[in-house]
Amino acid sequence: MIESNLPSNLVGRLHLGAAYYPEHWPAARWSEDIRLMQAAGLSVVRMGEFAWSTLEPAAGQFNFDWLEDVIARLGAAGIATVLGTPTAAPPAWLVQADPDLLAVDESGRRVQFGNRCHYCVTSPGFHSATRRIVQALAERFGPNPHVIGWQIDNEFNRVCYCPRCQQLFQDYLKETFGSLEALNTHWSTAYWSQTYSAWEQIPIPIGAHNPGLMLAFKHFVTHSYRSYQRLQLDLLRPT
Repeated sequence: MIESNLPSNLVGRLHLGAAYYPEHWPAARWSEDIRLMQAAGLSVVRMGEFAWSTLEPAAGQFNFDWLEDVIARLGAAGIATVLGTPTAAPPAWLVQADPDLLAVDESGRRVQFGNRCHYCVTSPGFHSATRRIVQALAERFGPNPHVIGWQIDNEFNRVCYCPRCQQLFQDYLKETFGSLEALNTHWSTAYWSQTYSAWEQIPIPIGAHNPGLMLAFKHFVTHSYRSYQRLQLDLLRPT
């Protein structure tokens, strides 16, 4: 989480908070929700991490007024906000426009829309859409004194097995090991005749496999998510 705009009266405090999803409820309900939060002693709420379709109902058409209203009401009640970037839940219109952003599972099938974290973390189209929504949120809510921090996405966890990820994994191995000779030595690929003579032969491991290959792929997945997280961090941090 990136902290920003933290008022002096909140510095050093231990906060009691909860996730809040006002997009699920009519605006007439919000005042009662906030009253109950006050009664429970909450000092912060997290919002927005699954609200992409409400925040951007169509490409480049932003609907932020409702969120600004809720943040203002909470702030007036002494409750700060941590905003989540909504990228864990790509909306239907985005998936329809760019189905390639959907991840591919171990069986080679595209995952379906309608869950969460259904994106491929290396998708250029998804990166572009991420930049658009995160930049817009940063510009609108970064200066808001009631927004004290940001949550990046939500629970990075999806592993993708698409051809693009395999190509990027092979490129990552080239950069990591420098040569196939070094990779083969490091992974002891002479065992079971696993020796590689071309980078293109190296698969994404599915199930049990060469331990070196499995560990390298986990490192690649981590590298991919760190790059995606950096994309968002650079948009959210003040320049």
